[in-house]
Amino acid sequence: MEVLCDQGSFVVITAAENEENAFLAVDEHLERHFLTVPDIQEVTMVEKKRITPGAAYVIEAKG
Repeated sequence: MEVLCDQGSFVVITAAENEENAFLAVDEHLERHFLTVPDIQEVTMVEKKRITPGAAYVIEAKG
């Protein structure tokens, strides 16, 4: 997930049973990450992948 908030932009990777739970998990983890709850402007699901034992994914850094 790509997140845009008042603290900047972030990539959050989460595993969930469905899309709704994935978005809820992102909100929860952002709240835990910051001392104050950020003002989230946008959360975008970029890609869905299956999680299986031994699976690995390469994430290209923007820069």
